[in-house]
Amino acid sequence: MDRIAEVVADDGNLCGEGPIWDSSEKRLLWVDNEACLVFELGPATGGGRVISRGLMVAGIALNRDGRLVFCGATGLHLWGGPADCRTLGGEFAGGPPCFNDLVAGPRGEVYAGTIHWGPEGMERPGRLYRCAADGSWSVEDEGFELANGLGFSPDDRTLYCTDSTARRIYAYDVDAASGRLSGRRVFVSVPLEEGIPDGLTVDRQGFVWSAQWYGGQVVRYDPDGRVERRIGLPMRQVSSVAFGGDDLTDLYVTTAANSWKSPHAPPGYEFDAGNMGGPLYRLRTEIQGRPEHLAAFG
Repeated sequence: MDRIAEVVADDGNLCGEGPIWDSSEKRLLWVDNEACLVFELGPATGGGRVISRGLMVAGIALNRDGRLVFCGATGLHLWGGPADCRTLGGEFAGGPPCFNDLVAGPRGEVYAGTIHWGPEGMERPGRLYRCAADGSWSVEDEGFELANGLGFSPDDRTLYCTDSTARRIYAYDVDAASGRLSGRRVFVSVPLEEGIPDGLTVDRQGFVWSAQWYGGQVVRYDPDGRVERRIGLPMRQVSSVAFGGDDLTDLYVTTAANSWKSPHAPPGYEFDAGNMGGPLYRLRTEIQGRPEHLAAFG
């Protein structure tokens, strides 16, 4: 039985995002990408502790050697501390890609989606990249409006990827040997009267949990894309989700305080109504998540 959401850190995140549970250190990591901060929350921590400042980070993956993989406006970075940060480079027209989210895969690679937005909205479509453990890059798909949350099915044969402003979550077939993607199809289309899909995670049963920005809720979809449950939160801009805790049954939820006044909100949405977001929440559930794959960059 799901319990009421509790605030576990209230750092006034302008845009809290990218939560991920680090089982080896028993800590939750997440970001405030607008404030260029990375936080950690450990068992003895009374609130979020900042571990990185000044680097715009939108998403995090764990690396096998204990370092972290950051993605953001300046590309993909392997981070071991403020004095240990290396860009995982490639040949990109127009400079480093602006990444919005990422996930590590079972072969040690990272999948990351790009966005190209300006004051007037999308400037050009984004792409979904794969960076292999050897540092080689490939474009797996393109044409995204706002590439976002990513997650693997329990058997690693399917990758889910969100296109937020298109209001869709896609599913791809994953080649077990190469990690290449194929067979894109629409897994979920979110109705106009709901929020837009943002970050996601996949539980041990293969159900997809999607945060709904503007929607004030987390939606759990069954493997066929049908709504299984909705969990309401007191904040409107619910941005991402991750399972954590010793048995991976705690659902952590990030939110965002800075109201995004866009044409993609549901009809009648009130941008100045308050309660946009900012805290990090935790819900105790009866459902178990899955450990994250580890990137294998050297």
